Amino acid sequence: MSDLKTEKQASGGELPAGLDGPRACGKYDLAGVLDLCNLVMRILDTPPGKPAGWPTIGYGWPHVYNHGNLDNIRLIADKGEVVSSVGIYSAEVRTPRGTISVGGINCFITHPDYRRSGLGGMVLTDAHAKMRANGHHIGLLSTLIPDYYRKYGWEPAGRQRTFKLDRGNIAHLPDPAELEVTEEWRPAVDQLIDLHDREPMGVSRTQQMFELLAERKFERVFVARRGGRLVAYAGMRQTDIREYGGQPDNVAALLRAVFAEIDDASTSTSTRTGYRRPTIEMTVTTPDSVQGLPGLLLDQGVPNTMGYMGLIVLLDAPGLLEALEIQDVELERRDSGWRVGHGGRSLDLTEHELVKLVFGPERYPDFAPDVFPIDFYQWPADRV
Repeated sequence: MSDLKTEKQASGGELPAGLDGPRACGKYDLAGVLDLCNLVMRILDTPPGKPAGWPTIGYGWPHVYNHGNLDNIRLIADKGEVVSSVGIYSAEVRTPRGTISVGGINCFITHPDYRRSGLGGMVLTDAHAKMRANGHHIGLLSTLIPDYYRKYGWEPAGRQRTFKLDRGNIAHLPDPAELEVTEEWRPAVDQLIDLHDREPMGVSRTQQMFELLAERKFERVFVARRGGRLVAYAGMRQTDIREYGGQPDNVAALLRAVFAEIDDASTSTSTRTGYRRPTIEMTVTTPDSVQGLPGLLLDQGVPNTMGYMGLIVLLDAPGLLEALEIQDVELERRDSGWRVGHGGRSLDLTEHELVKLVFGPERYPDFAPDVFPIDFYQWPADRV
């Protein structure tokens, strides 16, 4: 192992002596990247007293870690050994206002022996530059340590809802009696893609990508037919519906049928293990919207919570507004952020505040409420 320079030197942008990068992943580096990802995110992340986590990164994110995406995997190496890396996954996300380009961040990691040497900051900064070069308007990631990323411009933002269904409210959904519900989804992939692409927000997928994500991101995929015609689908992981497609009434009826399938009616309602409820609670993750399925569930009064979709960083704010065809908002770069103008008024905002203005959920009710926050949603299977 090379002797590392001080954290102060490294954080100033100088690569410690003997190290190589930040740079793109070479074809012979990919195995080392996956080894490092599995070491940090699976083995070392195992709770004390539990068996070591399985090395599942390559299986779970094959669309990120493959030889067609090497330029989007950024790394630093020490004599050929990968010691810090981050993966980028490019996606074009349609919204009701236009399509925006998103760079998803995956497995931002540094080997334990090389931490506190500034390598992580260098790799992440390099990833920002790569995402800008790719033409991405924003970056998106999920993490349990949001405060770390704030110093690099990231801010919790975006909106999604989680609805909770149980034995007490499932009957409020439409009766699925007329539906034929199965898990035979593969013969109907073309139809599932059509339903998926009819949703007002999301990433269009090829057949290969749809099948890959359905296999790797969902434990079960249910499809519903009426009169032989496929009308809805739902992808589930554990007891969470992570994705769906179809008209709201059809999807809601399918959810009721899925609940009946996974709910064990023989389970005692008074016996519990620790703090776990004895009967299931099925959750449904949706966009924050009053249209479609979330609108139906809201109208039915199904309990729900709204939360952040993830952390977002603005990579090209002017390009973002242009892609969304927002022409009545002016942006002027300031040393500490942006001056935003609309309707004769202006706001001076930091990078973080501008993220909130554009994506919410926090609002600026007295400034362009007819424009912001925009409707934006990336389905969990497409996030990395």
